[in-house]
Amino acid sequence: MAYIKFKDSEDFLTAVVLPTGNNTVKITTNTEPNLSGFRLYLRDNEDYPLDNGEYEAYTTLYRQGAGWYELSNDGSVYQEVAPVQPEEPTEEELAEMARQQEIADICSQISNLKAKISDTDYKVIKAYEYSLVGILTEYDMEALHQERQILRDKINELETQLSELIKTE
Repeated sequence: MAYIKFKDSEDFLTAVVLPTGNNTVKITTNTEPNLSGFRLYLRDNEDYPLDNGEYEAYTTLYRQGAGWYELSNDGSVYQEVAPVQPEEPTEEELAEMARQQEIADICSQISNLKAKISDTDYKVIKAYEYSLVGILTEYDMEALHQERQILRDKINELETQLSELIKTE
């Protein structure tokens, strides 16, 4: 809280003064807007100025609300900007967005399937190592091979679909 003294008045008023931008300041007080410029003081006398006159040029009403108003020092005033409504996508744009989404979905599926194969790589490596030293493995390698082949076949199928989608670019 500070004391504000407008250039065209001898009165000191209590107010909250906050900069709101490079060239605007918000004054919260119970008085009508005063456009004469002002100075800020620590007390209700001129003994302790707070601003060295830096608010004397704030003479334009920028905007106003209940119990507050903003002043500008460059003549600018607040202008509400209507929100820009996005344009509806065309049929072609919708089709392209759907195609891009399908490409992303297929890439995700391929990645997930490759991760499933990678999750069983250690079994293949262990079985191979065991076979090199003549030890039987605890894994059913025929079943493991079939599971991995099903995954590889699905990956190949998806990569073919992906290739067809990418060709249409």
